[in-house]
Amino acid sequence: MTNQISISQFCIIIVLTTGIKNLVQIVPLILASAGRDAWISVIVGYLLILPFLFIWTFANKKLVGISIFDWIEMNYSKVFRQIVVLLFVAFLLVEGFTTVMETTSWTNNTYLIHTPKLVVALAVLGSSLYISYGKLKVVAICGGVLIPFVIVLQIFVAIGTIKDSNYLLLLPILIENRWLDVFQGALFVFASMAEIIILLMMLQHQIIKKVTFKHLFFLSFVIFIVTIVPVIDTIAIFGAEEALRIKYPVFLIWRILGIGEYFNHLDFLSIYQWLAGTFIRLALILYLITNAFNMKKPLIIQMLICIFYLFLIIAPISDMQIFSFLQHYYYLSYSIFAVAVTILLFLLIKLKNRMSASDR
Repeated sequence: MTNQISISQFCIIIVLTTGIKNLVQIVPLILASAGRDAWISVIVGYLLILPFLFIWTFANKKLVGISIFDWIEMNYSKVFRQIVVLLFVAFLLVEGFTTVMETTSWTNNTYLIHTPKLVVALAVLGSSLYISYGKLKVVAICGGVLIPFVIVLQIFVAIGTIKDSNYLLLLPILIENRWLDVFQGALFVFASMAEIIILLMMLQHQIIKKVTFKHLFFLSFVIFIVTIVPVIDTIAIFGAEEALRIKYPVFLIWRILGIGEYFNHLDFLSIYQWLAGTFIRLALILYLITNAFNMKKPLIIQMLICIFYLFLIIAPISDMQIFSFLQHYYYLSYSIFAVAVTILLFLLIKLKNRMSASDR
C-alpha cells in the first residue's frame, strides 16, 4: 500500500482534525472573548487567513514531491532543518496533549462520570496509536469511513435546533464588546485555520496531486462554516450571557435536540462526533511527529509519547488552567508561529530562486 493520499483524503483529514477541534475547543474560547459578537470574530478570522493561503500557494509550487524539511536541508543546512523540525514537533506535542486532556475531561464530566481519567485517556490513545504507526493511507481510510456520519450528524443538529433558536439574540452588535474583543476572538479562528497550512507543510509531499489555492479556499470555507454555525446556535439558543458560562456548548446543543414527543436527549450522538475527530487527530499527530524525524521504528517513540501524555493526565492540572493556557498563551504563540513559518518559507524560496538565477 502506497503511503500517499489523494487531495480528497487530505481534505477529509483536515475536516475531521481541525473542524472537530473547532467545535469542541475553539468555540468556547471565541465566546469567552467576544460574547454576543463571537460570530463576527469568526468572519474576521476567516478573512485574515486568506492572504496567507495565497502566500502558501506560491511556496507550495516549489515543494512538489519533496518534504519541507528535506528541502531546507538540501538548500540550506541540516542544523536549520532540525531547528524547524523541533519547532513543529513542539507544537504538535502540545496539540496532542490538549486534545487528550479536553477529551478525557469532557468524558469524565458528562457521560462517564465515575470512570477514571487515566482509563479514558488510555482507551483514546490506544485506539489512535493502533493506526498511527502504520501508513498515512490507513489514517486517511479510517477518516473516510468516519466522516460521512459526522457530516450527517452535524447537518441534523443544525437543522433540528432551528425551532429552539432566537436569532435576534445575535443583536445588537458591538455594543457590549469592543473591536479589540472581536479581534481577540478572531485570533483563535485564525490560529485554527492556520493549522491547515501547517499540516499541509508537513504532508504536501505525500499528497498525490498539487494542492492549489482553490483546495485551500474550499477547506478554509468548510472550517469557517463548521465554526460559525455552532457559535451562532449557542448564542441563539442559550443567549450571550449564558453562553459564556457553558464549557461544552456543542454538547448542550445536542442535549436539547429531540425528535417528536418521545425521542429526546440525543446528546449521545455528539460522542461519536467528538471521538471520531479525536481519534483521527491524535493518530495524525503521532504519525507526523515520528515522520518529521524520519524514524525507522516509529512505534516505540509513539508509545513513549502516549505514556508521557498519560503522566500529564494524572498530574494536578485543572481544566481551568488548560483553558487559561489556551486562551492567553497557546493560540497567540501558534498564530505567530504559523505566520512566521509561512513568511520565512516564502522568503527562503525567493532567496533560493535569486541565488539560482545569479549562478546561471
